[in-house]
Amino acid sequence: MSPITASPITDLSSAAASGQRLLHWQIAPYLVPSDHSYLVTLLLHSSLNAKQVFLRAEPDNEEYLLPMTLTSAGAGDWLSYQAELPLNPAEPTTVYCFKVVTEDNQLWLDAAGESPHMPMREQSFKIVVGVAPPAWVPQQVFYQVFVERFNNGDPACDMAKGAYQVRHQGPVKAKPWGEPIDGDNPNTEFYGGDLVGVKNKLDYLQSLGVTALYLNPVFTSPSVHKYDIEDYENVDLNFGGNQALAALTDDMHQRGMKILLDAVFNHCSDTHPWFNRWGTQDSIGAHQGKHSPYYDYFTFMDPNNPDSEFCWQGSKAIPVLNLGHPELKAYFFDAPDAITRRWMQPPYNVDGWRVDVIHMMGEGPHADNNAKVLGQMRQAIKETNPEGYFLGEHFFENTRWTQGELEDGAMNYYGFALPLRAFLAKQDVNYHPHQLSAAQFDAWLRQTRSRTPYATQLCQLNLLDTHDTARFFTLLNEDEGLMKLAVVLLMTYPGVPCIYYGDETGMVGGNDPYNRACFDWDEAHWNHSLWRHYQQMIALRQQTPALQAGAYHTLYAEGDGFVFARFDAEQCCVIAINRSADRPLTMALTADFMAALSKAGQWSLLVGEGINKDGVITLPATGFAVWDLS
Repeated sequence: MSPITASPITDLSSAAASGQRLLHWQIAPYLVPSDHSYLVTLLLHSSLNAKQVFLRAEPDNEEYLLPMTLTSAGAGDWLSYQAELPLNPAEPTTVYCFKVVTEDNQLWLDAAGESPHMPMREQSFKIVVGVAPPAWVPQQVFYQVFVERFNNGDPACDMAKGAYQVRHQGPVKAKPWGEPIDGDNPNTEFYGGDLVGVKNKLDYLQSLGVTALYLNPVFTSPSVHKYDIEDYENVDLNFGGNQALAALTDDMHQRGMKILLDAVFNHCSDTHPWFNRWGTQDSIGAHQGKHSPYYDYFTFMDPNNPDSEFCWQGSKAIPVLNLGHPELKAYFFDAPDAITRRWMQPPYNVDGWRVDVIHMMGEGPHADNNAKVLGQMRQAIKETNPEGYFLGEHFFENTRWTQGELEDGAMNYYGFALPLRAFLAKQDVNYHPHQLSAAQFDAWLRQTRSRTPYATQLCQLNLLDTHDTARFFTLLNEDEGLMKLAVVLLMTYPGVPCIYYGDETGMVGGNDPYNRACFDWDEAHWNHSLWRHYQQMIALRQQTPALQAGAYHTLYAEGDGFVFARFDAEQCCVIAINRSADRPLTMALTADFMAALSKAGQWSLLVGEGINKDGVITLPATGFAVWDLS
């Protein structure tokens, strides 16, 4: 079948081009810090015939138009302008954008791209000083482990059949590894996964290229998923207890690996001694009445009704905690041995926290003073380890929390997973039909990048799927070609990648609970082509600093074709994909972007099957390629 050919790009204003007559990125040499200011460089295409060029700043929240000076003719048809940007002395965030005046009009540039008018402040370029995410995070490849279903390393820890009753769901069941999940009662089924099992598979994970783990909750809980915690001070004995966690973290740190635990502080289990709905604890819980010392840890809609507690989305198993209560504040954040701090100290030394439903935590039932509560948790983390990673779970838009002063990064559903799902799997988060062209996909990505400081962009946790979603391979109807495209984007797009356990072997599964099946360790059942692809793309990312912390620029986004560059002062990589399942695709790229970077030389193919000839890229159906232009 003949290839689809895109029209050559000659108009620099075309959305499918490198695309702009104004260029600026928040890396050296375009942004260079000094004591109280930054030297800012703007590249301007000579076709604009600019009469005046300004750097717009707000050092005291008022507009200043700072004239920019032409410093050189630049490369190709690009002119280089510079100005000193004063930092805002009153707050951590300094915003800026650019204004260019021509003979009869004007053009602006902010983090969202070019605009014919003054842009909104929230889309301005942002510099955050005094606070910074951990330097180690962008260098990692994370792997999410749902502990109970990953590997059984110590059968002595296995659940005993009928050991206890899980609320109204009946007695717990001990099932053989790999037996199908009972969808009617999944939270009572235990297969024996534990922390010894995770430790025993560190060699495997390192052979894949994984450098960091994010563990789903490990603390004592009656359920399989353990988001209903009844004891924050002890690792569940079925996972091996505290000693098993200490042994795991010690081994990981000796290997140079990092580990995050899951913080479920918005709510606890109704079996926790603080609540004690079922009377299984030796405590007077809040459910027993107002005379309980823990009554004000929760919010009751009707003080005379012990079953009127405010719960997470109406789930009676997990009543919401009032984190404004001084005893809870001390317990979780402020005390020297507060839960947040304790697990980051010896002998565990975990490297940070992934915080469940972080936007819902508050003083009372409705996320009251959410930012205040999160500030307390951030302080606890950073005082314990200034390089601790504070990661928030947000299923939707998260930029309110990711401006640098609260979270170091978010689980990037909105800024990566959801647009990718629409682009490749043609559905939204609710599994409704949702189809995006490459241009629409690019616009969604650009919108979310524009509202997030650059340093935070690099620490967003990018993902394809998790324990809360259907597996991406299942959403793609097990289309291996599309899955490989997804992995390419996961390993090359700004942010830190995270793999959900088993995705690399081709595990399938619909929504919860079927996305939480046992890892199949029989290699005869693996998709080895997919596994090797994961390994190859992880290695490429680990060997290429520009893919970890480099700037981003879209080169082409039209129809099924998507091409972008990641680059720093030393390297430039071009990543291209073709979504079409039945047609090759030829895309002609403008040379102006490469000229602006002085990267018009040899293209070296790193992975994939693409062909480049004089800036014209050809990819096979469902094809991809990554080139090095360094």
